[in-house]
Amino acid sequence: MLNHRSSPFSAIVALVSGFVASLAFAVLPSAPAAAAPGGRVDLRQFPTRLFDSRNSPSFPAPKVTTAPLGHLSHVWILESDVAGTATVHPCGSQPGSIPSLVFERGEVVFGKFVGAGGCLTLSTTAHIVVDVLGDVSADPHAGGLQYVPLATPTVIFEARVLRSGVDVDLTLDAQPTDARAAVVLIEALDPTDIGGALLGACGRMIRADIGWTNDRAVAISYVALDTADYCLRIYGEATIRLTLLGFLSVDGPDPTRLPPTLTSPEQPIRLPGLRALTPVRLLDTRQPLGIPTARRIGAGETFELAIAQAAESTTAVALNVTVTDPAGEGYLTVFPCDQNRPKASNLNFVLGETVPNLVNVKLSITRTVCLYAQTATHLIVDLAGTFEADGGAGAHPVTPERLLDTRAAIGVGSIGKLEGGSVLVLQIAGRGGVPAAGTSAVTLNVTVTEPEGPGFLTVYPCDRERPTASNLNYLTGQTVPNLVAVRLSAAGTVCIFAQRTTHVIADLAAWFAVAEDDGYRELAPERLLDTREPIGVVTAGRLTAGEVIVLQVAGRGGVPPTGATAVTMNVTVTEPDADGFVTVYPCDAERPTVSNLNYVAGETVPNLVTVQLAADGTVCLFAQRSMHLIADVAGYFTEQTELRRTAVVTS
Repeated sequence: MLNHRSSPFSAIVALVSGFVASLAFAVLPSAPAAAAPGGRVDLRQFPTRLFDSRNSPSFPAPKVTTAPLGHLSHVWILESDVAGTATVHPCGSQPGSIPSLVFERGEVVFGKFVGAGGCLTLSTTAHIVVDVLGDVSADPHAGGLQYVPLATPTVIFEARVLRSGVDVDLTLDAQPTDARAAVVLIEALDPTDIGGALLGACGRMIRADIGWTNDRAVAISYVALDTADYCLRIYGEATIRLTLLGFLSVDGPDPTRLPPTLTSPEQPIRLPGLRALTPVRLLDTRQPLGIPTARRIGAGETFELAIAQAAESTTAVALNVTVTDPAGEGYLTVFPCDQNRPKASNLNFVLGETVPNLVNVKLSITRTVCLYAQTATHLIVDLAGTFEADGGAGAHPVTPERLLDTRAAIGVGSIGKLEGGSVLVLQIAGRGGVPAAGTSAVTLNVTVTEPEGPGFLTVYPCDRERPTASNLNYLTGQTVPNLVAVRLSAAGTVCIFAQRTTHVIADLAAWFAVAEDDGYRELAPERLLDTREPIGVVTAGRLTAGEVIVLQVAGRGGVPPTGATAVTMNVTVTEPDADGFVTVYPCDAERPTVSNLNYVAGETVPNLVTVQLAADGTVCLFAQRSMHLIADVAGYFTEQTELRRTAVVTS
């Protein structure tokens, strides 16, 4: 949210830096003249400022709840203290039940509204800026413009746009010679930075068309067709989709027709999607980072961690949490601060051990998570991603498949350890069922084995600098697994950096794309299995070597009886009698030749697992050696929808 960071607002409005894509709107031969020339719309060459609540003799300028509109208005709403709505209506009447725009606390949103003037009313106070782009007459007239929609809206550009950018030439396939402006829908999908964009003539872009925070943003742009050079200028990073809706033309079938606008009705949408990020370190109690002074978290202490990167749309976060240098044996629990601490653990450790684990955790209402340490320990927390309502990417869980094994030349050209200080480029897109294009992120179960010294491993998108974060920490000879959520580079790759020479294994658990329908519902952790109790089994007792437990998941712990396609579970091995591994998989599939946890005799090892459910709502857990098993559910993926206000095009 813009008012919670070093303000990028001026950059979003002016967009003085960032990506510029060149656009070519080709003029093609027109169809025979339409029977109804003229229209009701007259575009102005330059916008006229009608209202700006920031211009006030008072300081600071008071925020407002209403503003007048012109006939064809471009509106900015900014600096709201709470989330709210904006509704266009005739002045003197009450706003209707369906808002025109919805906005988050502090978000900058933009909208274009068409009609005979009117008023804009907000549900809360904010600053409002209104620019008039054109005039709308009551009746058609010669020289006026009418809206001519395409029979089928056409996507003319869709790509992940980075700040470094690329140049893209676009051609409109059906532009009539009598068109004066193109009407284009702009969507910002799966953004990773706060940002905005302008679309128009390269030398005359004077206002932003769209702004975004963490979730999907939608806006409409009117692009005057009076030059050969058009630009899309970006501040921030997102997947940008441009859809040609139609034209404003001096000829057409309906001279009374006006261009479309946006409204925000309640409608069913996918549950929150994953917005994978380049890892960002939020907490390191050794430094200090995220804590006033360097110190261990005390035994029995609950530490509240604020997530500054969370927006109003953020429902949960993916955190890589690492315990290091603990003062004794114990466990760590991560949970939303506005809920009671659950009877579950995310990490288990012994004296002096370093243990990482990925944690998907629901946010509290104040955008915080709490970390409870049973025993005094240092903590490190890296943000790997956020789950966004009406945003992010949907999941496609898979039966685990091995994409990398340096011991067997899978994913690499030859057998051999990854050398210390080197980076392995792993191709993901186009392998293991991952589409060759359109995939934004994956979850991988990454395992280090036979390392030649103590060190760490970092997994990150190859088109980013290596972050100061780690996904796995290990000692000489240790085998350590950890689930990793990582964004793909534009080439569909991820990079793996090893501080010390080691073998590396990576198994695919799920891939994520904007077009996928599975969203994520985070849950307060709840124990579904504990063979010591018994929970999830008939009688308490260790699994025998080679045994498979069939665990009923659907209908328990907040997972619905039907509709869930996969779950995230924190699975823990404890008291194994020998070195071995555990594999978690859907019970209606063959056991794959992969592992989720690796351990040595007597060790306690946790790991987050993303696993598909069988048709009957079960998952199977295979134990290579005799041991106890614990499983805590953290959330589930589903194609079910929820009602939310989201922008739609309205003629």
